[in-house]
Amino acid sequence: MRSINSVEDFDKVLIETIDETLKYSLGDRNAAIIEEYMEKQGLPIDKIPQNPEWFSEELRNIMGGKLILGPAIILEETILKMFGRKIGRRLLIDTPVNFPREVKALRDSFASLTSEKKPH
Repeated sequence: MRSINSVEDFDKVLIETIDETLKYSLGDRNAAIIEEYMEKQGLPIDKIPQNPEWFSEELRNIMGGKLILGPAIILEETILKMFGRKIGRRLLIDTPVNFPREVKALRDSFASLTSEKKPH
């Protein structure tokens, strides 16, 4: 289980989870192709936590995930489930998953928790 004490920690764990899930699900080469494509589109993997909409849209463009059970949506759901396992939380995810909404809500909740922990 990973401890998240800041938004930066959140971002690092999410990026790591995205990378690992892409590699595990699609293989190293296909994951690299997707990451290279995203970077060419102006969205390097380290910027995904701040731009989950763009990531989701581009992933769906690549994988044809406009369908309710399209491959991109299944991959996004897997990313969120794996992220929850890494941080030791069972995430209640609506299905079909709305990746950008879920990431923003999680990131905001961690941002507010970590700001409460800081001394005033």
